[in-house]
Amino acid sequence: MEKKNILIFVLDQLAWRALDIHGGFAAAPNIAKLAQDGVDVDECYCPYPLCQPSRASFWTGKFSHRNRVWSNGRKWKITEIGEDVPTLGSVFSEHGYQTMHFGKKHDGGALRGFWCDEEKEKWIADENPAFPFNMDTYADAYTVERSVDYLSSYSYEKPLMMVVDLINPHNICGWIGKNRGVHDDVPFSGALPELPPNYHFDDIANRPIPVQYLCCSHVRQSQTVGWTDMNFRHYLAAYSYYLGIADSYIGRVLEALDKSGGRDDTLIVLFSDHGDNITSRQSVTKQVTLYEEVVRVPLIFSGCKVGRKGVHVKGLASLLDLFPTLCSYASIPVPEGLDGMDISSIFSSGDIPKREYVESEWFTEWGYTISPGRMIRSGQWKYIRYLEGDGEELYDLQHDPYEMRNLAGVAEYFAKKEMMRALLAKHLDKTDDPFLSLNWKASPKWRSHELGYQCHRGITAPEDTEEQ
Repeated sequence: MEKKNILIFVLDQLAWRALDIHGGFAAAPNIAKLAQDGVDVDECYCPYPLCQPSRASFWTGKFSHRNRVWSNGRKWKITEIGEDVPTLGSVFSEHGYQTMHFGKKHDGGALRGFWCDEEKEKWIADENPAFPFNMDTYADAYTVERSVDYLSSYSYEKPLMMVVDLINPHNICGWIGKNRGVHDDVPFSGALPELPPNYHFDDIANRPIPVQYLCCSHVRQSQTVGWTDMNFRHYLAAYSYYLGIADSYIGRVLEALDKSGGRDDTLIVLFSDHGDNITSRQSVTKQVTLYEEVVRVPLIFSGCKVGRKGVHVKGLASLLDLFPTLCSYASIPVPEGLDGMDISSIFSSGDIPKREYVESEWFTEWGYTISPGRMIRSGQWKYIRYLEGDGEELYDLQHDPYEMRNLAGVAEYFAKKEMMRALLAKHLDKTDDPFLSLNWKASPKWRSHELGYQCHRGITAPEDTEEQ
């Protein structure tokens, strides 16, 4: 059987809910075209809403608690993925694929088996003074240039698995830093997006302690102290702008694929490593929380062998499914011990195999505060638990899709909470997850101010030299 090519686009920090094809505020025409020419998975979850742990997970097909990549580094050092762990790149290269990776890595060694291009930057001039570029966009400019050059000269003598790993819309993080605190936004000609229904955080006293004090562990959140509603709307406009840059780069790579003659024989996959809070609960970027905005991500399969076109697929999926699904697509044996499942049936039927639940986890960003948490979703129900304070959350996503009311403490939902507790316990046992034996860490000074992110004062734990 002739092996077909695979082109993978990874974006950084793209929330499923942000895209206009899902009713969101951000237009991305090239992503929309991919969805129109394929299947768009509506309920896909990342295994960990943080860059390095999520990437290590989907490249190995294993939960973070199994591959032990639990942070972005710094104070909580990670041990890179061992040679004995199969990776997507190693398996496909062993089966005759030319495996190429361009762009962001931050993978904890999980990209083993890919030939990885250098991570470099190409300076480009700002196009709009309201939305300045930083190293994230410069890196993407270099990544796309290298990707286009490679496709322009590829002969397809071997089947190609190529990853274009973009950082945007992550440039939004630097934008926050340039607009920290009380400020007047640089005006621009476009319309400002509306704030989401869950912008006002009226239920904060009913949330777990790590969520209540997110501003103390997350530098970017603390930099929004003093922001007005209009400032948060400008955040959404900037986020949409940086996504537009990434979308235009996707278009350039697809154009190069067309010119290379490989489009008809290529499966195109697009997803994001995690989401962004997009001003829900007056919060930005991602850290600690396990809400839909940060754990639910786009996943699109388009092109070769995708028989259904323009289908929005309902049913639970995980980025852990990427590894076994691509193996199935390429008729490659699936390595034993993967945590995801083969969902390649959506290529022909447009349906995802039914599963009991999906799970996502949290441990720490940099090691300055540690807040072990787990999220499990089954059907319309979602349950979250943190070890600090034994905090619990329960949501009925059918009736409360924006997670505005935590039902964990409501008596009439105790039976449902017990059901979800039992399901989490089943998962912990099944996957040898040490969650319940982990330790949390947070100095009392990071739990001391009046509740409300706008009540934060001073530095955060990652900025405190005493924490170093």
